[in-house]
Amino acid sequence: MKMGNRSRRTRATFLAAALATFGLVGAAEAMNPPRLGGTAKATAAQKRTAEVDLWSVARARLAANDRAGALAALEKQVVRHRDDVSAWTLVGDLRFSFEKVEPALDAWSRAASLQPWNDAVLERVARGSVRLGDWSRAAEAEGALVDRLEQLLRSSSERREVTTGQVVSVEVSYREHLANLAELHALAGDFTSAEQAARRLLKHAPQGLEGKLALAYVHLHGAEHDEAESLYQDVLERDPTNPTALNNLGNILYMRRDFEGAGRLFDQILSNEAAGVVSRSIALSNLAELYQIEGDTDSARDLYTDAIEQLPRGAWGHMGLAGLLDLMGEYDAATDAMIDGWERDQNQLNRMNMHFYTPEWLWQRDALIAEIEGDHALATALWTKVLQGEVTALHESATWHLRDLAASAP
Repeated sequence: MKMGNRSRRTRATFLAAALATFGLVGAAEAMNPPRLGGTAKATAAQKRTAEVDLWSVARARLAANDRAGALAALEKQVVRHRDDVSAWTLVGDLRFSFEKVEPALDAWSRAASLQPWNDAVLERVARGSVRLGDWSRAAEAEGALVDRLEQLLRSSSERREVTTGQVVSVEVSYREHLANLAELHALAGDFTSAEQAARRLLKHAPQGLEGKLALAYVHLHGAEHDEAESLYQDVLERDPTNPTALNNLGNILYMRRDFEGAGRLFDQILSNEAAGVVSRSIALSNLAELYQIEGDTDSARDLYTDAIEQLPRGAWGHMGLAGLLDLMGEYDAATDAMIDGWERDQNQLNRMNMHFYTPEWLWQRDALIAEIEGDHALATALWTKVLQGEVTALHESATWHLRDLAASAP
């Protein structure tokens, strides 16, 4: 079962599967080159001219949609002027646009070290760390960002979100990033800090639902199902169609093997025309898993396909379909589907948010991933556990995979 993201996240953010691209938000501000003071010597001005020219080159390259040329010019700029925060920031943005995530994060981190109060840079570091699955580093940057936003609450009314480029109130931004902080700490396994962040949000906005949803997520991730259920029920009392609460409450019923009750909750999301595509895709995938468990493979296959069509970038539909196809003996198709899911889940966020009421399905998924990654020993060990497990429906596929692994052993 796949956990739902908080319902307020109708736009792509970094806990809505697959994480959004930064783009060049803020590029116009970053393209303003440093200015010389009136007392600068002529020689210093001459040296600076070369730096200004690099900015001009970068600006012209961007205007021509030549990102590679702009990046080359700015990388020369940061070599010549290592304390240029704007250049480091834009270097990171451009690297990220080429899927060079680690080098991008290096550039943003350099900018953050120069301006640790810069909220836009801190947001980039947090989201770049999420993209790499470095939850502890992401939580550290997100914590610094939250503290900075708390200061801005007293002096600013609006800010631009890095990921979306939208201008929002500082209040809205503060709440969202505080909820993010709770989730990131939970993903990093620091449940004490996660709960503290969620309760900090509850205290700040007691009338809002964000704090309850964040705290419920922390409890759900910590397998404290009773506490999470109580919070989700509170949310549904005020917002009966809240898709996050419905999806995750369905997860709890699934873990208790109340498949009928879980199915009713997922159906409620699908009958709500206002539900976003992420919530609908997750609900479809979760419902498909219920049909799969009950042996209705045709319905399960249709629902997984619908989940993928609803949101192709969501890893959960591809991974769920892969498990079903493997169960049905369509091993090549299962591998192809799992590759699609694996490529969309490089930071392993989807895998961390998937819960199974019995471990055999987890072993099956991870065994398929191990085969894709070429980890022969791990795949063999996991398929052996599946074969020895209690889910007899998986024994045939486990036998096939072990035979195939033995035949292809180095």
